[in-house]
Amino acid sequence: MLAVLTTIAAIIGCLTLTVILLSALSPTRLEYEEAVTINAPAWQIYDDIRLQQRLMRWSAWPKETKSKCAVDISHAIEGEDGTVGTRTVFFSKGKAMGFQELQSLQPNYSVSFTLEGAGPPHFPTMVFTLEEIDEDNTKVILSFINRMPPPFNLIWNVAGISKWTRKMHVKDLAGLKAFSEPPHVDADGNVVGREMSIPNPYEISMPEAA
Repeated sequence: MLAVLTTIAAIIGCLTLTVILLSALSPTRLEYEEAVTINAPAWQIYDDIRLQQRLMRWSAWPKETKSKCAVDISHAIEGEDGTVGTRTVFFSKGKAMGFQELQSLQPNYSVSFTLEGAGPPHFPTMVFTLEEIDEDNTKVILSFINRMPPPFNLIWNVAGISKWTRKMHVKDLAGLKAFSEPPHVDADGNVVGREMSIPNPYEISMPEAA
């Protein structure tokens, strides 16, 4: 019996040391940029990003993750959508799984978010920067940084979650382009127009969500 326990302890010790070593060799910070050129003025794209009811129409996340979203303005400093503190809360099977919060705004130039979600501990930030090409064309740069503390950084890198996240951001920019340019198409390929004439199947209200 003692020999068995000793063997088990040795195996556990080896596995622990392996995890520690691999974690030390794995990145603890992920940083990248993706960009797209959109045939729309910067002020319009700025509103399509900062206003969370608009963002939920083009974002790839609800559809790809089979989740629902709700706009939470209870933390917004001005008490309305599109102001600092506004959150998009993600729900799966009626349970809140995380949120993205609007952190700062530079009118018609940048929109930044922090994100909190399920999975191994991580601390992501995301910034959309708008570079005006001319009055009708804008370059949009999505900058993403994710800090992943050890040993959880190993899970993010080995499981391929970081690569999947980047692919989702590429889809996000494609969705933003489709929504901001005429005829203004949502994530499901429906023409909704600037006034968003049909309901968003991925949106629920916060009272309903609660």
